[in-house]
Amino acid sequence: MAAVASRIAGVKGLADAGIAMVPGEYRRDSDPRQCVEIEEIPVIDLSDVEKCSPARILAIDSIRSASRDWGFFQIIGHGFPEQLMANMMELVHDFFRLPIEDRSVYYSEDSSSKFRMGTSFIPSKETRRMWQDYLHQACYPPCEIAQLPTKPPSYVKISTAYAEAMNRLAKRVLGLFSESLGLESGALEEAFGGERHAMRMNYYPPCPEPELTIGLDAHADPNGFTILQQDTRVKDGLQILHCGAWVPIKPLPGAFVVNIGDQLQILSNDAYKSVEHRAVVNSERTRVSIASFYGPAEDSHIAPLAQLVADEAPACFKESVYGNYLQSFYASKLDGKAAIETVRY
Repeated sequence: MAAVASRIAGVKGLADAGIAMVPGEYRRDSDPRQCVEIEEIPVIDLSDVEKCSPARILAIDSIRSASRDWGFFQIIGHGFPEQLMANMMELVHDFFRLPIEDRSVYYSEDSSSKFRMGTSFIPSKETRRMWQDYLHQACYPPCEIAQLPTKPPSYVKISTAYAEAMNRLAKRVLGLFSESLGLESGALEEAFGGERHAMRMNYYPPCPEPELTIGLDAHADPNGFTILQQDTRVKDGLQILHCGAWVPIKPLPGAFVVNIGDQLQILSNDAYKSVEHRAVVNSERTRVSIASFYGPAEDSHIAPLAQLVADEAPACFKESVYGNYLQSFYASKLDGKAAIETVRY
């Protein structure tokens, strides 16, 4: 029972207790790959991309090169309401400010639960935990309103408005990804066979010894692509693996970070690649990020698109059912790009 109570309290409970040292289950060996600060990842302006214009052509070309060279880019001019971005960020802080009694009713380690609070990744199966608590919310198919928190009082209104606006943005980005691959704008949407959209609201409280632990282990996302809102109040957090080194992605006010997921790598037949990334923590300030995972319907069969397969470019991946792929991903620890290698020829 003590172990369960500890998991429910999460790292926020440790931070609130004022611990001076990181507990043993959070300590890990350092990553031998160095962290370097190099040029920023590409920033792509989506203003005026709804019409056939030089701006649209430039955005599509930029997405193509960024997806091939980096697997990550930031978008501005996306039209997402800035006030809604700010409200959603504050909402996550407000939820984790609630007494543990109000938060604990949502704790679950069931990855199929449409709304849940959790800590680390799968703490009951981990020998080393991550310095992170989180909320998971299914956006499409959506949660029942009754499954969502009644505290803070604004939770339902803000989170559902954010999810709806994000769903619209994700569909726009999906069309641009299609065109960047030389396809019709609806090709990837058709290949998705529907949609699965979920949010993960990550909460990283201050850590007394941040160099001894990690906020989120290195991994590639299993979905189609991810749109991430960073916390502009904290400089360091997200890092991506580029050319064998960890590169920090500095928050850009008003921007979203977009990254390739495994399903887009499969559909593109390896033209675009998902990229390992991780989150580091700090000793001074709580950091929040909001990841929106957009991907195919769970019953969709995903394989390289026929238009992108040829004699000189044979299929790199076996067909898989997306729901089965997700189940396998959530049943094991975060481990770089191990998941996609299970479906590679």
